[in-house]
Amino acid sequence: MSPQPGDTPATLTRANNAGRWLAIAASAVVAATVVAAIVVMGSPSAQREAKLDARRAADLARIGSAVDRWVERHDAMPPDLATLAAGPGARLAVADPVTGAPYAYNVTGSRSYELCATFATDTAQSGDVTGWPGEAWSHDVGPQCFERKVSEPGKGD
Repeated sequence: MSPQPGDTPATLTRANNAGRWLAIAASAVVAATVVAAIVVMGSPSAQREAKLDARRAADLARIGSAVDRWVERHDAMPPDLATLAAGPGARLAVADPVTGAPYAYNVTGSRSYELCATFATDTAQSGDVTGWPGEAWSHDVGPQCFERKVSEPGKGD
């Protein structure tokens, strides 16, 4: 604030103090907003882990779709993920995006299998799930396996 004719030193000091308090109050509001955003949205590392888990679930969903197509064409379960991923036109992520460890695929029956991955977050509590419509991909922290079944030809699930 520039001095005006007739301003006294006391008036200038009060104006400077008011400006200083306004700046302090604005800084406090900004700091509180940042803290509230981190509490509501989670820390950047928690968001990164959630995105990586969503990618893992999406990878498993794509693998499941590829298994269904394989069985449709070959009338047998694929022997392993490497064979499934090597198929013509297949672009599958068959390994964890962070560790590079392969996802687990185990044939459990003539038309059933399980897909396993290790997750960093718990969507079982939050309800934040990703995957095929109508199917649950909710998971706890740590290694999780999902049982899947290939539908019989001409029959629904």
